[in-house]
Amino acid sequence: MRIPRTFLLLAALTVASQAVDGWVVRPDGVGPVRIGMGLIQLNAALHERFAMPAEKSDQGCFYVHPKSHPQIALMIEDGKLVRVDVDKPGISTEEGVQVGDSQVHAQHVYGVKAKVEPSQYTGEEGGRYLTIRSPDGHSGIRFETEKGKITTFYAGTYAAIQYVEGCE
Repeated sequence: MRIPRTFLLLAALTVASQAVDGWVVRPDGVGPVRIGMGLIQLNAALHERFAMPAEKSDQGCFYVHPKSHPQIALMIEDGKLVRVDVDKPGISTEEGVQVGDSQVHAQHVYGVKAKVEPSQYTGEEGGRYLTIRSPDGHSGIRFETEKGKITTFYAGTYAAIQYVEGCE
């Protein structure tokens, strides 16, 4: 199948524009945000006013949502950022993979670094986890797929990217 040049140019410009504003997902964070930051640091970096929700104070885990990037949710656990979740197209990894891309594309991009496993909920019927662990083993990125397409992905501490239901 031949891909039109216009499509390739548009795809390249999309990835380039994300890289320009710095909002690409890495195992250690996204944009100016780094895994391990506390709420005060997040507020300073993002010019926001995040606070621990009163109803979550006994759980120690909750999400905050940057106003400037609605595709992203930041998981806070025990007062520190541990994970960046992406559930809509528009924010990619450093390698250019994003929600809506095919599982095959992600596997091609990450190669042997991507560990493929059946999803906990959809199992062998088609859902998969593609997990890429950082060289030091402390962090990583995990993609969830259904019917061959990436539906969500998250990056952060290796323990946090193993959570199947976020803070639940």
